Amino acid sequence: MKLICDGLDLSDAVLKVSKALSVKAVNPVLEGIKITAKGDTLTLLATDTELTIEKKIRADVLMEGETVVVGKYFVDFAKKLEHEQVELCRLYDGQLQIKYSDSESELQVFPTENFPKIEKIEEESYFELSQSELKTIVERTSFACSSDDSRPILKGCLFEIENGTLTGVALDGFRMAVVKKEVNASGNMKVVIPSRALNEIIRLLDKDDEKVKVVFQNKTLLVELENTVLTARLIEGEFVKYNHILPTTFTNVVTVNRQALLNAIERAGIVVRNDRYNVVKMDIKEEGMTVSAKSEIGNVNENMPINLSGKDMSIAFNGKYLSEYLKISGEEFINLNLNSPIDPCIITSVGNDGFLYLLLPVRINA
Repeated sequence: MKLICDGLDLSDAVLKVSKALSVKAVNPVLEGIKITAKGDTLTLLATDTELTIEKKIRADVLMEGETVVVGKYFVDFAKKLEHEQVELCRLYDGQLQIKYSDSESELQVFPTENFPKIEKIEEESYFELSQSELKTIVERTSFACSSDDSRPILKGCLFEIENGTLTGVALDGFRMAVVKKEVNASGNMKVVIPSRALNEIIRLLDKDDEKVKVVFQNKTLLVELENTVLTARLIEGEFVKYNHILPTTFTNVVTVNRQALLNAIERAGIVVRNDRYNVVKMDIKEEGMTVSAKSEIGNVNENMPINLSGKDMSIAFNGKYLSEYLKISGEEFINLNLNSPIDPCIITSVGNDGFLYLLLPVRINA
C-alpha cells in the first residue's frame, strides 16, 4: 500500500473516526484505525463493535492495499501534519511509514485479518428531518441519559415514531426529558439509540438546513453524511413506560424568566458544589420566589419576581440537574408545574416548543 494525501484532510478524517476507537479493548486490534487505499480514495475506519465511523478522503493511490495502524498514536501524529503533503506506505516489515517534507517516521500496525468485518446495511426503515431539528432533539434529551452500566437501557434515548411524530425520551431515575417533533418517516417505529452514538452524529452535522436520514436495519442504525458513515448498535430491551410517570394535573404553576432563574441557580450552586445532591431550595410565594443554598462554605439567598397560580410552598432540587435544563431551553419564560414538595416537577416553556422536563425534588427538612 502506498498513497499521497493532504495532511489537513487526513487529520480531519482521523479525528472523526477516532471517536469510535475502543478505550478498554479486550481485542487490541480495536484500538486501531483501518486504512484502505483503493482507486483514488483513502478510507479510514474505526470501531469498538458498538459504534463504527468510516471516513473517505481523496488520495493519489500509488499502490492499493490496507493496514491497521495503532489509533491513539496515529491521531496525535496526524494532528501535527495538517500543513504537509503526507505519504503513507505499508512496509514489508509490517510498519506504516509516514513521509512528510524531508522527514519520515514509522508506526506499529496490527494484522488486518484480525480487524472486525463491518456488515453493510441496507435501508429497511428510516426517518428524515433537517440537521438543525435532529441537533435540537439530541441536545434536549441525551443530557438526561444515565451513565450507570447496571441499567443499560437508560444509557440511550428512546426514539418513538407514531403517525409522523417523533417522541424522544431520556431519563436516569432522577429526571426525564421529552421532546416531540414532526418528521418524515417510513412508518411507525420504536428504537433506543445509545447517547454516545447520538452525540457523535450531531458532531457530524454542519449544514442546519439540509436533511439527514437515519436508517435502521437488524438492530443497527446508520447515518451517512458527506463521505462519512456512522453505524451503531441499538440498545435492546424494554424502555420505561414514560407516559405512566407524567403527572397531568397541577395545583401550582410558577412562571419565571428562564435566564434569571438560571443565573440564580448557578450562583446558589457555587456554595453547594461539593454537596452530593447539590441542593438548591425555592420558597414560592405570591410576592416572589427566593432561591437559596447553604453549606459550610457559605449561603446564597436571591429573590426574583414570578407569576404564581396556586398556593405558597417550598421545594428543593438538585441545582445541577435544573441548570442543565435551563441552559438548553431557548424560551424566555418557563412554567414550573408543581403539586407538592415530594411530587415530580414538570417544566415546560411558555411558548410550548414541544420540550418537557420532569425533575424529582430533593427532600428537605421542614
